[in-house]
Amino acid sequence: MAKKRLTQIAKEYEISFEAVQEIAFNVLAEESITGKGRNLWIDKVGQDILDENIPMAIQKARVYRGRVRNKAPNPRFCFVHIKEKAGCVTVEIPRKHTRHVNQGAFIHVEELEDDKFVMIMPKIV
Repeated sequence: MAKKRLTQIAKEYEISFEAVQEIAFNVLAEESITGKGRNLWIDKVGQDILDENIPMAIQKARVYRGRVRNKAPNPRFCFVHIKEKAGCVTVEIPRKHTRHVNQGAFIHVEELEDDKFVMIMPKIV
């Protein structure tokens, strides 16, 4: 049986060792865990059970609200001042809304990646 260190499992899932250790002791049987302290080993059956019980970290998209400073030469983009970012960022506008976004308007912006922003229409509930 191939065993794996608990510290290695914690690195793979990018969570703290203490959190993985707590999950392992609460979920796994005593036969699946060997060693003590930071030298804990998990067998193959325990690894399968642990994979199901470790929560996956899903990053939520960041949504900002900002004022349109001016339009870019390309009509699909504009410059928006966002207070949380402490400056202006380039935002892509959906083609449907290019005529309606004017200077001074407030729009909602979603950050997809680092330095890539897209205008979104907020959902009113």
